[in-house]
Amino acid sequence: MTRPGIREYGLLLLLALMWGSSFTFIKISVHAYSPLVVACGRLGFAALVLWIFALLRKSDMPKGRRAWISTFLVALIGNAIPFFLISYGETRVDAGLAAILMSTVPLTTVVLAHFFTDDEKLTLGKVIGVVLGTIGVIVLVGPETLSGLGGEFLFQLAILVAAVGYAISSLVARNLRDQPRIGSTAVILTFAAAMLMPFTLILDQPWTMEWDASGALAIMYLGMFPTGIAMFLILQLIAVAGASFLVFNNYLVPAVGVVISFIVLGEVPQPNALIALAVILCGIAASQMRFGRKDTVSVQGSEKCDPMAPVMEAPESEKTKSSQ
Repeated sequence: MTRPGIREYGLLLLLALMWGSSFTFIKISVHAYSPLVVACGRLGFAALVLWIFALLRKSDMPKGRRAWISTFLVALIGNAIPFFLISYGETRVDAGLAAILMSTVPLTTVVLAHFFTDDEKLTLGKVIGVVLGTIGVIVLVGPETLSGLGGEFLFQLAILVAAVGYAISSLVARNLRDQPRIGSTAVILTFAAAMLMPFTLILDQPWTMEWDASGALAIMYLGMFPTGIAMFLILQLIAVAGASFLVFNNYLVPAVGVVISFIVLGEVPQPNALIALAVILCGIAASQMRFGRKDTVSVQGSEKCDPMAPVMEAPESEKTKSSQ
């Protein structure tokens, strides 16, 4: 493992562009197709991309009952359900706003990790981060909507629930850290696509929908880049710069999402959205700070805020090879 250089920062920015752009392309696709079709199509195309990578790299498959159960749970909680909820939420929520709402993933992970892990307990910095993140969400959705529980709030809530799903799956995916990276990801995406396929075919009957070129291309983009190729870039970054380097994505993705939604869709962020973004980013920064005595917490875990990041971590044997 080497110190990150210009190439690694370039890949990190490219990764942030992919993830940040996903909200804009979801918005484009749900204008043409149903949320189920978008989520299932995205996962199916991404699975195809990862299987191609797996075959080219001759990647092994997950080994052991625990690993296969974990891949199933990550597929369900971290892919199938969140992808549908985000697509559903963006039928009424702006793409930039969705990006900001999803920036709560790392803060949600911090809270869940405190209760469900032994090595990632809350610290003063993490508590401050969670408080700031909560304030940011309240500023974003507006205190008045919290009492109304209607209108746009339900669609915003769908995206927030997706964020919780991402956070939970990141903890489950800790079980896959010693498993083959590309093979595990291909299996997860296949499981997720298979979970949504019956509902998509029975409920929405996509063959009855009118063909829309822009919507179809948007779905293919989502599968190829933010879901498929992005995973491959994660592999490269972790192998060279380490998993902790990926934490900087938490600062880049929501900001990139807001900028791209403005350029492509002409969505002008409201002042409260920009204020909320600043507060949430400050919360993420505070959650990474250490106050007082130096923590002995393992690097693995809370630094990986994307639910797939633990799956992508190179096994110890591969890390040893990469350092030689």
